[in-house]
Amino acid sequence: MEEAQTSTEQGWIDNRADEVPFAGILADLLRENLAQRSRKRTLFERMKGDAAIELTDIETAVTMIFDRGRLRIEPGVVGKPLIVIRTTSERVTDLNAIRIVGVLPWYGDEAGRKVLGHLCAGRLRIEGMLAHPLFLTRLTILMSVV
Repeated sequence: MEEAQTSTEQGWIDNRADEVPFAGILADLLRENLAQRSRKRTLFERMKGDAAIELTDIETAVTMIFDRGRLRIEPGVVGKPLIVIRTTSERVTDLNAIRIVGVLPWYGDEAGRKVLGHLCAGRLRIEGMLAHPLFLTRLTILMSVV
């Protein structure tokens, strides 16, 4: 398996899940966010922990392993991630539309209410969100495109 390591201005993204197209999308999104926003680069430097995203409709998953300025993306759910997000490929993009107000995700607009609706209806499950709210907030900030 060929490793696709990419240097960002302040860190590395090592995509070891090349066979999973979603992993490439995640890596590209993070590269772009880190390149465009110094606040996100600073946050990336502080991130330590694992988060998995499982797309139930296409039966694929990746685990993002953050280690203070380094990110390794692995295929599948690896180990015991702090956060496991389970949803469909269509709904996962709704998470990227959450606006950040100050330092917190904002659920008071249309995009935020849509995500809350998915959570309440069980169409979006986030394991570990109550046990690791700071890590989830940091992940949301990193992934947000708004």
